[in-house]
Amino acid sequence: MAIKTIKKYLPHLNVRQGETKSGLRLPAIYSSLYRFEELIINKNPYLVINVKARNLGPRQFKKHAKIIKEKVDYPQIWFVHDLHFHKVQRMIENGLDFIVENKQVYLPSLNIAIKPEKAIIKAEHKNPNGLTINILIRQIIKGDLEGKNKQEIAEIFKVNQMTIGRAIAPLISLELCDESKVGVAKILRFKGKSELWHFLKSDIKTPIIRTVFLKKCPKKIVFSGITALSQAGMLSDDQIPTYAIYKKNYNTNFTQDELALEDDAQAKLEVWDREAILTDGKRINPVDCYLVLKKEDDERVKIELEALLKKIGLKYD
Repeated sequence: MAIKTIKKYLPHLNVRQGETKSGLRLPAIYSSLYRFEELIINKNPYLVINVKARNLGPRQFKKHAKIIKEKVDYPQIWFVHDLHFHKVQRMIENGLDFIVENKQVYLPSLNIAIKPEKAIIKAEHKNPNGLTINILIRQIIKGDLEGKNKQEIAEIFKVNQMTIGRAIAPLISLELCDESKVGVAKILRFKGKSELWHFLKSDIKTPIIRTVFLKKCPKKIVFSGITALSQAGMLSDDQIPTYAIYKKNYNTNFTQDELALEDDAQAKLEVWDREAILTDGKRINPVDCYLVLKKEDDERVKIELEALLKKIGLKYD
């Protein structure tokens, strides 16, 4: 059974056996080729297609997958008892989720890949990407992603649906949200604001990858750090203002000639590993302000951060 192989390599994954899917009204030949069952993974149903015929391969699987999906609109997992290396590669190229009994688990829809020669788990939720973090931040601050589908969220962030799917997958794996079917649409349901905030505080690091100093203050770039915090409260700013910029924008908009030594600088620029979202056009949002300053030991900074977060219903500690 597929569930045994999953539990062997992924003992902490939230998975349980569902129903046996018989009577799908498929052509009779499919009953001789496959056995169907349901698995519940991270509270979502998956159709496991247990391959009986050993002479079948990726080409047939891809063709039959479309016909089967018309009867059961679940994400599919192909379960085979053995699979030649070249067929494994074809399965991966075709984007099929599959399990080789006691040897390999490849579930790209869950961002998991365990190679047979090395039981190494590749799980994106261990290192959420920048878009994943920005989705989390937006839901914490605005809460407007609840009940939306992936296409709608992709439009908000101005990316394609595949990109947003990869970004949301870690949140589903971490059970910070789940995807459920309502009618013909699949919508996302997020955990409560306090639970999302607790995860972000404990698991998400600063977006700053490096800091540079500039000969003059840049234009059309948002304030960050102490400068952003001082503008939102009563704290005095540093001697020179701090700005934030996404690394891709930094690489295209700044040259070595614009940099300065710290003692001669007119501005400090934080280079981030992701875009700053929900800015007011002048400074970064309160959640990002917390992330860039949470390691500051100055009590005045902590007091101002606490006051800033309180304005949007979040607790500092």
